[in-house]
Amino acid sequence: MTTHNNHWYIVGAGAIGCRWAHALKKAGQDVTVVLKGHVQDSGSNTRSAQQRISLSNIDGSNTVVDINTVTVSELISHNSVIEHCIIATKAYDANTALQAILPALSSSAMVLSLCNGMGMHKAMHKQLQSRSKNIQFLLGVTSDGALLHQPFQLSQTGIGHTFIGDYLQQKNTNTLLPPHLYLHHSQRDNIHSALWQKMLINCVINPLTLIYKCKNGELFANKDYSQSIKALCDELSHIANKAAPTITMTAELLFEAAQDVANQTAENTSSMLKDAQLARPLELDYLNGYMVKLAKEHGLACPINQQLLDTQL
Repeated sequence: MTTHNNHWYIVGAGAIGCRWAHALKKAGQDVTVVLKGHVQDSGSNTRSAQQRISLSNIDGSNTVVDINTVTVSELISHNSVIEHCIIATKAYDANTALQAILPALSSSAMVLSLCNGMGMHKAMHKQLQSRSKNIQFLLGVTSDGALLHQPFQLSQTGIGHTFIGDYLQQKNTNTLLPPHLYLHHSQRDNIHSALWQKMLINCVINPLTLIYKCKNGELFANKDYSQSIKALCDELSHIANKAAPTITMTAELLFEAAQDVANQTAENTSSMLKDAQLARPLELDYLNGYMVKLAKEHGLACPINQQLLDTQL
């Protein structure tokens, strides 16, 4: 049985998972990326294999770090004990991924979810509570930009900020992050507010860039799309304000916030469009699909979001 106070396990080897793995290793932490059972087995029989992460920075420089990788089955069979864990999978994989590593979590582990979207956190928290009432569950909302070109090779596409807060909104949260982590981050007492704002922005940019097959910046630059964007923002803000009274987001504010993000990431391809191009499942159920669910629960009309959901089914 092995445990280390400065050892981080990251579940999910996508752009965000690799970005955080790279940053934590640069900050002097031990890092292990947990892979699905078939990924490593198909390429190597070596357990706890070492893997190099290569990051191309915005300034043109390139940095590499060496981290460990392990499959879920190896993690459990080695009787590893996880104290610090980041879930960085797609939203639809989050609960399954957490369930797979649950036996390895210590009774006082810190688990940080960096998954996009909403609708899965309640079930994740329930799983963690079934393991131990002392496990700390944190939610992270990040605007850092990263693009994965191939496994463990990524580029930095934007310097953002990550807000981290306790799922139960307890104050004075100890994130246990190392002091020299180069990724900008800060604590947020009401993390759900930040989560809502990011989700609503994603509900605008992701499905519309998918429909129009355009980069983020092109969405607002094309005047032909403006009416569709405004109509979607109006419907989203109406649902949000009714379903979550603590959220104050007018259609105008949502339009401006989505436009700002789209302009800041003008040359980026949204994650949803990228997933569609690679024939991967979409996170729509945890974005616009979640809004449709809320609308139905509160007896609200949501024809635009329902149409977006139906179009992608």
